[in-house]
Amino acid sequence: MLAASPAAMAQKFTPAPVEISATTVTVGDNVYYEHTVQGRQTLYSICKAYGASLDEVSAANSDKLESGLKAGSVLLIPVGGNATEAVSADAAEVQGNTDTSSGEGSGYVLHRVKWYDSLLMLSLKYKVSKDDIIALNNLTSKTLVVGQVIKIPVEGSGATGADNSMIDDGEDDLFAEDGSDAGITIISDEDAAETVSEDEDVPVFIPFSGTARIALVLPISASSPSPADNFLDLYSGVLMALNYIKASGINVNLKVVDSEEYGSFDEMAALTGLENYDFIIGHFPLEVIDVAADFCDRNRIPLISPVDPKMERVTYRHPYMINIPVSASTQALRLAESIGFDSVEDNVIVLCENGEDLGQFHNDIISSLDYLGIPYSVAHSGIGRQGSAHVAEHLDASRQNHIIITSERESLASDAVRNTGLLGREDRYKVTGYASQKVRRFDSIDPESFQNMNAHFCLGYYVDYKDERVREFVRSYRALFNAEPGPYAFQGYDIVVYAVKALEKYGSDMINGICFYPASGLQLNFRFDRRTPGGGVFNEATRNLIYNDVEASLCN
Repeated sequence: MLAASPAAMAQKFTPAPVEISATTVTVGDNVYYEHTVQGRQTLYSICKAYGASLDEVSAANSDKLESGLKAGSVLLIPVGGNATEAVSADAAEVQGNTDTSSGEGSGYVLHRVKWYDSLLMLSLKYKVSKDDIIALNNLTSKTLVVGQVIKIPVEGSGATGADNSMIDDGEDDLFAEDGSDAGITIISDEDAAETVSEDEDVPVFIPFSGTARIALVLPISASSPSPADNFLDLYSGVLMALNYIKASGINVNLKVVDSEEYGSFDEMAALTGLENYDFIIGHFPLEVIDVAADFCDRNRIPLISPVDPKMERVTYRHPYMINIPVSASTQALRLAESIGFDSVEDNVIVLCENGEDLGQFHNDIISSLDYLGIPYSVAHSGIGRQGSAHVAEHLDASRQNHIIITSERESLASDAVRNTGLLGREDRYKVTGYASQKVRRFDSIDPESFQNMNAHFCLGYYVDYKDERVREFVRSYRALFNAEPGPYAFQGYDIVVYAVKALEKYGSDMINGICFYPASGLQLNFRFDRRTPGGGVFNEATRNLIYNDVEASLCN
């Protein structure tokens, strides 16, 4: 849309409700709902209703979505999501949260079984015992069926509670309802004997042993005249993490492997015994990563990819890969989300440069706004101080104005930020500005301009030096290494501390458990999701930074 008028933007946008289709179709080995798109439905509302991810729906309908979502189109939605409406009379109660019709104290919630669910995972998610679930549903088998609706006892209904050996009694709610369930079904020892046949290859749950066995595989090139400083920095952060972990009473067995000393991954794996570790933190070139990930998939060892954003596409192919870097598209989506789902009452402006190639960040922002169903207008940024008057033509004095600067060319972005900041200083307009992580790093931009426009950033990483945890880390790092910690040191520390805590909580089910375990580190936030069945897990959490009149503050 080009430069829509404020009057047009004032129209309230309310996505149409989504009814779950009762029609399914089998394509190859997969089963899909056939959903007919109705007017004013958004891809976001459709995905949310069916409990499907954007990636799943986009992959199944790439040809139909190429030119955008259109009313009357028939989309294929993968069956197995956590649909919010019933698909049959038997599941009609799924729309409700609880049902106490069977008598006082007998309340329950309803859960539609997903492809990766097991009784153990439902027990962990809802903090009830497997026996209570079995009894309430009169189950004769511990094997669940995709699409099956299971009653889950709620507090006060006589439930005996979850299997406490797997649940932390700390303050964190690891199993919040808005958490993302994901994983390959893992069963407990007691389940294994009853559900696994000789022909099945189902992993058995193994609790944490008390010792974290970590393999750190990095191309350090330690024997060369110029070893890789970034990876040495990451290694130093890992050592800092080990000090912290050991002080908390957890034993650690760390194996450091310099991958540059071996001719191939197979040789390295054979000589170092990588199959004996609880998880591997490894950086591999693209020509090697699939070999390493196949090895980890076969041995059911989580492979944590710490620094390379290009590993995102590889993670889709390997169920035991854990992708740490937050992709640029995810950062754009989080930035669009930060505008708020009530922003249909506000004025949203995408401020871009002239030309046909507007850049990937611009495309990601447009896709995110369309996905979320947030209406917007597009304006082209003017050059020089007269540019603020050009932008002001698109503002509405009666509403909150959200200005998203999508240019990442320093000269244009600097002008756009300055002009937006000038408008933000005026009493006439209520302005909030948004831009990419790259724009925030431009030296030519005065931080005061960010403050004037109340700038919002959703970053893949950020260190808040006002945080006392960060201050303590810096003091300890200086004392140990007589140097200042770099970004990779913070990253190595955060990843190891998080991974060991997840291992302690979930044992061999760590690869699934982290999808229930959000956390905030010194530099990184962690919130993992498995976007597609059979794929790995992705970090979807950004560090959200907001500039106000005083300073920049982290808001997570």
